[in-house]
Amino acid sequence: MSSPAGPYAWVATCARGLEEIVDSELRALDLEPGPRDPGGVPFGGDFAAGLRANWRLRAANRVLLHLAAWPAPTDDLLYQGARRLVADSRWSDLFHPARTLAVAATSSRSAIRDTRWIALKVKDGIVDGQRERHGRRSDVARSHPNLGLRLRLHDDRATLLLDTSGEPLDRRGYRLETTAAPVREQIAAAALLACGWNGVGPVVDFMCGSGTLLAEAGAIALGLPPNRLRARWGFESLPFFEAGLWARVVGAPLAAPDPGVRLFGVDREPQAVAAARRNLEAAGLHAQSRIELGEADAFAPPEPPGLVAVNPPYGERLGADGEAWRSLGDLLKRRYAGWRAVVLAGGEGLGKELGLRPARRIPFRNGPLDARILVLELW
Repeated sequence: MSSPAGPYAWVATCARGLEEIVDSELRALDLEPGPRDPGGVPFGGDFAAGLRANWRLRAANRVLLHLAAWPAPTDDLLYQGARRLVADSRWSDLFHPARTLAVAATSSRSAIRDTRWIALKVKDGIVDGQRERHGRRSDVARSHPNLGLRLRLHDDRATLLLDTSGEPLDRRGYRLETTAAPVREQIAAAALLACGWNGVGPVVDFMCGSGTLLAEAGAIALGLPPNRLRARWGFESLPFFEAGLWARVVGAPLAAPDPGVRLFGVDREPQAVAAARRNLEAAGLHAQSRIELGEADAFAPPEPPGLVAVNPPYGERLGADGEAWRSLGDLLKRRYAGWRAVVLAGGEGLGKELGLRPARRIPFRNGPLDARILVLELW
């Protein structure tokens, strides 16, 4: 079945504060982004555009398809808008009752604030519309629904979106083992993109943990799509999914700036070293990686200068103090002159203890925590 006539309105969601990074990624894919929202970047395009965004965006959380928007200052108007959607000829095949569904909701600056109630009213509107049209309704599936629906209620206006990703895009498929407070994959990728790293040269993480920063750096250098290991996608259950179109998206080559990239990881914890080695092997980067047990200060940086990428413990995660950050800044100045560094820092000001002036600082939300991406030029 062919997809409904485009173009479509899409949204690439991300951690709040990283919209500029995702905007740049979309432009690199020849997809024109619209005005950014907190936590999301809209863009237009055909169905292939949404598939390409799912396959290649590194810093995004999900790719959502805009279905409808309507005024919803009351329960009844919220319900009626969802009910009418089933009769919309553009989406009638999508809302066939043979497909399972789930609805999640958010609310801001609106009369209706209970998000569970909002999700319930939207679900009720959809299934009642299905009963009218088909004489039966969809089942609700709490895990892996055919239709993962997201209702945003803002200023009493409802916007219904379809999650085409399924699981969040940070679930790349290579992190088989983890360590305390690991950096999420899309945050690691965003840090690398924020520092303008071109994918060429050695990469060092002397606090490597489970190896996520190195894995994301290696994927950029080798031209590996970030979501190449995922086994399930939300769009595969849509009635207008075309396997041939998806095959063309997957088969399009990416630029590989440095197929000979070298990835160096160091950690003082044997468990972290074992996890990083296993994860990098799962990511297809075993040949490019060297992971060592040891102290950061004892590691001899390779030549020529390249990129240092580190995620020191901070805030509620592991309780680092200012002295640890001052030591980190001193290490960067002494051992990595001529390098570029990107540091993930908390929002409580510890990053200032580095004693280095960032060339770029990007504040963002890392789950419940305030955080910063600090880009440092060590020359």
